[in-house]
Amino acid sequence: MLFRSMRQFMLNNRMTGAANDLLTAIYTARSESVKRHTQVVLCFSTNPLAMPPATPNCNGNGTQGWVVFVDDSNPAVAAGTDNNGIADADEPVLLRHGALPATISTKSKPNGNKGYIAFNAAGFTRKIASVGESLAGVVMCDSRGNVAVHGDANSAARGLLISQTGRPKVTRLVTEISTDVNLDGCP
Repeated sequence: MLFRSMRQFMLNNRMTGAANDLLTAIYTARSESVKRHTQVVLCFSTNPLAMPPATPNCNGNGTQGWVVFVDDSNPAVAAGTDNNGIADADEPVLLRHGALPATISTKSKPNGNKGYIAFNAAGFTRKIASVGESLAGVVMCDSRGNVAVHGDANSAARGLLISQTGRPKVTRLVTEISTDVNLDGCP
């Protein structure tokens, strides 16, 4: 019994930590966009720890990690590479997060989203035409799936929702994770 409780404790802590890390990254991107008066992007990356001269790519699914970067290195100079959702060599990377524990899987919505969220200078989410719709939700699950733990309502999974105005929130509600169109259950 003790071993099972300890295992559940470890799985819950891992899941909470991963969801909070992503929540922190979204808040960082949003606040930096307002502070810097320019577009800042969070994107899922397969190489988030790439250091210059290499640049992190934005082609991950969330399990490999993510980066937050300024998508306009010099607002005084109009460049074809600015505001395109790609971390270019001259654009500062503000935050890097490595891979999630192998036990956690992710799914992002809307369908076709390439794992990014962009914030304009006012802190609102925006669509980048070349990339598609901005993230509206991410579900994180482990081997337990979206099942109730510690009561009927609390899930083992975590859902992260991003409002139209750019405000993120984490949910643990079993029903919300399974029925919200921006989450739609575990992968």
